[in-house]
Amino acid sequence: MSQWDIVVVGAGHNSLLTAAYAAKAGFKVLVLEGAPRIGGDTSCEELTLPGFIHDPCSTAHNLIQSNPLMRNNELRLDQYGLRYLYPDPVFTMPFQDGRSITMWRDLDRTCAELARFSPEDAEAYRELLNDWQAMAPIVNDERENPPQPPQEIAARTAGSKLGLRMLEIRQSTALDIITQRFREQHVRAFFAWIAFMTLHPLDEPETGLLAFSLVAGRQRFSWILPEGGSIRLPLALAAIIEASGGTILTSKSVTRIVVEGGRATGVETADGSTYAASRAVVSSIHIAQLPGIVGEENLTPQFRAGIDRWKPSLSMFAAHYALSEAPRFRTEDGSMESVTMGGLESLGSLHRMLTGYRAGCLDLEDPVFLAITPTVIDATRAPAGKHTFKLISFLPYQLAEGPEHWDQVKDQVADRLFEALAPLTTNLSERIVLGRNVNSPLDMERRNPANWRGSCHGGASTPDQSGYFRPVEGWSTYRTPVEGLYQTGACTHPGGSVSGLPGRNCAAVLLQDLGSSLPARRPTRAAL
Repeated sequence: MSQWDIVVVGAGHNSLLTAAYAAKAGFKVLVLEGAPRIGGDTSCEELTLPGFIHDPCSTAHNLIQSNPLMRNNELRLDQYGLRYLYPDPVFTMPFQDGRSITMWRDLDRTCAELARFSPEDAEAYRELLNDWQAMAPIVNDERENPPQPPQEIAARTAGSKLGLRMLEIRQSTALDIITQRFREQHVRAFFAWIAFMTLHPLDEPETGLLAFSLVAGRQRFSWILPEGGSIRLPLALAAIIEASGGTILTSKSVTRIVVEGGRATGVETADGSTYAASRAVVSSIHIAQLPGIVGEENLTPQFRAGIDRWKPSLSMFAAHYALSEAPRFRTEDGSMESVTMGGLESLGSLHRMLTGYRAGCLDLEDPVFLAITPTVIDATRAPAGKHTFKLISFLPYQLAEGPEHWDQVKDQVADRLFEALAPLTTNLSERIVLGRNVNSPLDMERRNPANWRGSCHGGASTPDQSGYFRPVEGWSTYRTPVEGLYQTGACTHPGGSVSGLPGRNCAAVLLQDLGSSLPARRPTRAAL
């Protein structure tokens, strides 16, 4: 049996982050990944044709930019090949009536776009950003640390610069915030689309902050993406781990976490190998699958009951294309290329999508889109003059006919979405398509076991599955009922997306328990 200080199960970006901090702190670290490649949902593949580098899941790396990892350059990832690109425009949103709104990195230019619809809404946008500046220190501190009980969060919120106004915002739905602050219908759709980009239904309670944080993040950082593809983040982290004496093994699916005397002491893999961990095991296994690997008898009844109640979040449908030219989107200033395009006709369109989703229906009459053409800014992802293109919509894993029905209909669904998007461009047609690869929510689950029920965000971020209650009330500190077993990943606070915060937060707790700590803070980098 091989002996290590810490064995990390899974090589997504969060588990790699925990491993990198631990390795830098001097611990002997082993990372085991079941797939043939590292990255999890931050990976790249030639899905369509050779030379076309696609992101099967995540593309934008916005949320990680405010993580102290990046803000203070704690691991010096820039020295390991990680370079971020900042598209301008941030994104454009064409409407079927010929109108359009484009977000630019320049705030005044974005406000000028909004003012074409409503000068009052342009001013309301500036006010929204100012309000976020008052709330951001509290929210960011919460996200960068293990969560506190709800009563403490409420007390800190009420003591903020906005006082009870911030508490009211937190308890509101994002749609309430948007309709209260903006009047014009196109503008409302514009902000609703941005707020929806972490796949939280905006009509649910306690989503109000999304109308501030996601908008402000896009305005500050753009639709930021790593040069060379999403995999560049995991590759940089892997380089740090190996440079610090750690080891990463792929095609090593963990089938059992060994528990002896109530303590996690190692793991077993599908090929019969065993790896001992003298100090800790860190798991990024989806919380719904953890009991079968660690043994239900090793978990408390309260912990098991919390897992039994776990709910998935919204799932994505993604069609990947190799194109001979970049799509050109219709705007009021003429057609334009853009790394990112948003498609949401109205708040009614969002309501229709959520209603169909909850019913397990494929309602494609008025779809919500996210379209990404990374090669507009990153030529390294495709042969010279060619482009990669990802067309995403938000469709249910659990169809009325069962999730297996996706295998019969996914190609037709991709056709319908492509046909619906084409009129919002001047050139998108089969003429420019060189290759296609379609991933349904069921395919997302097959690709990565952590995408339970097609969700790449771990699980719903409803009030009963957020903060102090994620993954289970009383166990939101990245520890588990098994001594020496820690949990990270999208099922832990603060949830899914490429934020790196579950990984860094878990590392802080783990290292503290082992008598060590995260790197000392460096001076904060200048705002971008």
